[in-house]
Amino acid sequence: MPTVLPKENEVEQFFSRIMASEGACERLSNVLYDHLSDDDMQTDPDPKHLVQVLLTAYTNGDISALLLELCGRSLFDLLREAYLIPKRFHGKAGKNPELLTTPEGDVIEEKKKLVTKHEFEKFRDVYKNHSCAPRSKLYLADGYDLMRVYTDGMNIKEKRVDKRRGVIILYALPDTVKLGLSEAQTYNVIWNTFHKIQQTAPTAMVYYGQETGEKAGKSFDEIGVLLPVHQFEKKMLMHLSEIDGIVLACREEMMKKAGSDSLIFKNGSDTECHKL
Repeated sequence: MPTVLPKENEVEQFFSRIMASEGACERLSNVLYDHLSDDDMQTDPDPKHLVQVLLTAYTNGDISALLLELCGRSLFDLLREAYLIPKRFHGKAGKNPELLTTPEGDVIEEKKKLVTKHEFEKFRDVYKNHSCAPRSKLYLADGYDLMRVYTDGMNIKEKRVDKRRGVIILYALPDTVKLGLSEAQTYNVIWNTFHKIQQTAPTAMVYYGQETGEKAGKSFDEIGVLLPVHQFEKKMLMHLSEIDGIVLACREEMMKKAGSDSLIFKNGSDTECHKL
């Protein structure tokens, strides 16, 4: 029988990294126990459905089926809430993060009612004063955690919770699918980069998407770092510059494996700003 959510493959490498870190194990356990506390744990009003979930989880070896019943999160949702792996990026038209501005820095027409004048002015100040790294863009965006609930039987509905508005910077990276890497294997490749970002900006929301971008007929991966405005407002430019350095070092290493032609730059150089 299929699992309730697509099962991630090749997870051993980055799980071994988590288990080798006492701090990482502690963060994951804290997130899990917080959700299993009396104040947060979900209670299924239908005992038969609970039994169905238990049987499915046991039969399929599906831990996420059980976790979804108890706390509305899959195993990978918990890893993301514990800041151990990036959130999944679904492209610029996706709903998490939800982009509120265009590549040119203007508020998207249908999103204008969602953005205050003060928020837009703060964003434009950052947009104008940050010197973009090659193949990167700045946006105003809303980021969320995800909660999932069972609807009928074993069907699942996804809900966005804990909205954080901030400035997100998106970077193009080589296509890891063409390198034969699964999503979990890619997380292992960017493990050090992800955790350097977390050390530099502990409450930043980091997103990663495989083949979510395309330019000149060539697909590429994207990594996004969202800095919530209310937490980073006074040092936004400093953090963006530090994150630039971290991500560009990662990109350089990935391009050594993927080939120098794995990303297209303007006129073959690294001088293009605000263009992915």
